[in-house]
Parts: sequence; C-alpha cells; structure tokens
Amino acid sequence: MRTRRILVALDGSPESRAALAAAARLGIPTGAELSGLFVEDVELLRLAALPFTVEVGFASAGPHPLDPSDVERRFRLAAEEAREALREAAAASGLPSRFRVARGRVVPELLSAAGEADVVATGKRSGRGPAGRRLGGTARGLIAHVPSPILVGGVRGLAPGPAVVITASSRVPDVVLRFASLLAGAFRAPEIVVIAGEGGTEPSRAELEGLPVRRRSFPSISSGGVRALREVAIASSVVLVRPEGTAGHELLVALAEAITCPVFVIGPRGLAELLSA
Repeated sequence: MRTRRILVALDGSPESRAALAAAARLGIPTGAELSGLFVEDVELLRLAALPFTVEVGFASAGPHPLDPSDVERRFRLAAEEAREALREAAAASGLPSRFRVARGRVVPELLSAAGEADVVATGKRSGRGPAGRRLGGTARGLIAHVPSPILVGGVRGLAPGPAVVITASSRVPDVVLRFASLLAGAFRAPEIVVIAGEGGTEPSRAELEGLPVRRRSFPSISSGGVRALREVAIASSVVLVRPEGTAGHELLVALAEAITCPVFVIGPRGLAELLSA
C-alpha cells in the first residue's frame, strides 16, 4: 500500500485528536508521514471584526463583544495544542511528521493540501463545541470533493473489533477488500465483515490474507439499519464504498454520522492508484 503521507486536519479539539490517533494507527505499517494542518478560519476573523458581533459563552450564557485580537490569541493556543498532539502521536507511533498553519477558509485550504496526500483525516465535527451526531462541515466538504480515501475519526476509543465494509452494491471490488485487509492488520481486527446489497456471487465466507471474510446481505442500506448491527457497534474500523456520481452522497454522510468508530470513505478508482505499488 503506497501510503506515503496522511494529511490530518487539526484544530486542537478532541474530535481532531481522535482522527489523529486513527491516522497514526493506519500509518504505522508503511511508515507514512503524518502531515498536520491547522487552518486559521478567515471567515471567523471577518465575523469578529464586525461591530455588532457578540459571543455567548457556554458557562456564563452571557453575551460579550467578539474581539479579533482574542480570536487571534485562541488560534495561537489551539495551534500549539494541535502541534503538540501531532508530536506526541508521531513519537508514540514512530512516524515522521510535519505541521503547518494556514490562514483561509477551512475546506478550500484542506482541499488544496489534499492533492499531496494519499489519505485525508478529519474529525467528525470541528471546533470545541458539544459533540453532536451531525457530521461537521469540514468532513462533509472533504467527502464531497476529495477522491482519495477520507478518514473520519470516531468518537469512541480504538477497539480490536472486525473491519467492516459497507456498500449498497451487491459486489465489492477487489481493491476494496485489499484495503479492508490492510485496515484489519493496522487496527488488529480478527475478521472482515462485508455488508452489501442483496445478490451477487461472492461466497458468504472466504479467507483474505489469513483473515476470515463474512458477508451479510441487505435489500437496502440505511443509516438506522447499519447502526443497529452488532458488527458495526463493535467494529475497529468501517469502510464506506463511495458510489459513482453524487447520488449516494447523503447516504454516505448519514452512515458516517451513525458510526462511532473510525470511518474510511473510499472510491474504487482512488484506491486502485493507492494500492498499485
């Protein structure tokens, strides 16, 4: 697997640290570089400069003016926290790393940097607000526009459960199964579970590089149905296969919202190049 660089969107939040932990686990087998990027959101700075902008604190619930200099200070503090988190993760996993701060709009800056990365990692939500089920704008933007594999960090700790592949199609491309086997090794999964649409000719059980592969067929894939499956609830990682075109984008987002472990959104075309070496 030609994973030379994993781009990690860092903002100092627990959500981005979860993505960083999963990215480090993925990078260990190939010695990939962890490339951390912290984006100072120019939209927030512009908002803070408006004379009528106020901020309401979670603790005090009282409004006070939002000062651009205060936003700058918070950016610096969060960037240092992100830099230190990256340093610790890289040292613990024995991986090379680099860290960069950019100023601009978050998603466009990440999209610009994504061209140099083999995998792009982000938290389920950005910022430091209360965690919710809905996927954040950064994760949504990356899923919509980046062809390479997208890692959306989970909200629970890494666990040695199965590596799960979810696809609405009845067949799973070979490159997807190869990627799942790599995840199984990186996340210490005891088996691979394929959740796919009904039909197809794949056997219900097979072996892939020494790991059992088990298949479950469903007439239609839905976020609610997937969340109820025990295999997904205890999974170490989940692969969501991106369909061709944009028809299945909202389903991908709904599935990523429902799953609590690290989620990889992939398309077979992007994987073919990644696995070619």
